[in-house]
Amino acid sequence: MSKSTISTFELFALIPDEESARVYLEALLWPDGPVCPSCITSQRITTRKRVGFYRCNQCKLDFTVRTATIFERSHVPLHKWVYAMYLVVTARKGISLMQMSKEIGVTQKTAWFMLGRLREACQGRNGKDNRLAGIIEVDETFVGGKEKNKHAHKKLNAGRGSVGKVAVLGLRERGGETRAMVIDATDIRTLHGAVHAHVKPGAWVYTDEAPGL
Repeated sequence: MSKSTISTFELFALIPDEESARVYLEALLWPDGPVCPSCITSQRITTRKRVGFYRCNQCKLDFTVRTATIFERSHVPLHKWVYAMYLVVTARKGISLMQMSKEIGVTQKTAWFMLGRLREACQGRNGKDNRLAGIIEVDETFVGGKEKNKHAHKKLNAGRGSVGKVAVLGLRERGGETRAMVIDATDIRTLHGAVHAHVKPGAWVYTDEAPGL
């Protein structure tokens, strides 16, 4: 650990909770104020009722400091993400999955997810915009077993269709990368927000006739 690196005690004092981590990350990501991750502009940005939520009035995207970052679609508190980054950067011989899990107080499954994203970020993309471009095919689906095939104690008895299933959005760049992500809902705002966060302006987006897309 270099002499310029702060101690763990100093880190906890600087960023003790989710809110302080949000303020810290916003200052790093947006030193001159919030920037829309879709339009890459700081113009016409307004705040929402919830602290830390913003609206781009140009593309109508609602976003936070998590949007289009390694924190996106994660329920892990931001201060735990900051501590995880600190551990990855300061560990001389790297950090194991079990150690990460123990240090920040998450399950090993969550630690595996976090380490994967952190390692991908450390590989670097040279600061380039890594959103999909060209012709993009987008579709959503629901993943999960059929109610009739489940054991009696696992049945939700709440109807058919998407009950008990997880919504997943897939984006495929023709001739390039394919991405899939869990989404909270399949309404227009959620789907459009995800597309704006992962697709560059000017791309051609092809979807089916689903009303949300």
